[in-house]
Amino acid sequence: MKETLDSGELDAYFALVTAGDLVQRAVSAQCSEHGLTPLQFSILARLLDAKDGLRMSDLADTLVVSRSGLTYQIGQLEKAGFVVRESSDSDSRCVVAQLTSTGRERVQKTFPGHVALVREKFIDLLSPEEVATIRTALEKVVASLQ
Repeated sequence: MKETLDSGELDAYFALVTAGDLVQRAVSAQCSEHGLTPLQFSILARLLDAKDGLRMSDLADTLVVSRSGLTYQIGQLEKAGFVVRESSDSDSRCVVAQLTSTGRERVQKTFPGHVALVREKFIDLLSPEEVATIRTALEKVVASLQ
């Protein structure tokens, strides 16, 4: 393994970090318009298709957040009336997070602006081939880090 990065590699790394930071900043602003943080939006979005809710541990792993961090965020979402926590029917040691109807409405109201932002700031700037290449490359990075 090389011990240094050449200029092209360094440029690629900095472009990734800068692009990620700028997109995240735009996502943060868009989510805050709906009273959510990006992590809270991600939680609600993951729960949207989970008819029976999701185990807290699975949700933490999926979102790459600590269990205590997720517990805090779920607590905030619970106070807002967006989620409820219940014991799992299949395993009483597990806690399941589930969307309330209010949470479902909030995430569905947030989604159109979120999709428009992701399209404007990322997807529509690239060709379908570039999107596929980025997805494939970043999936390799994610897989190696998990």
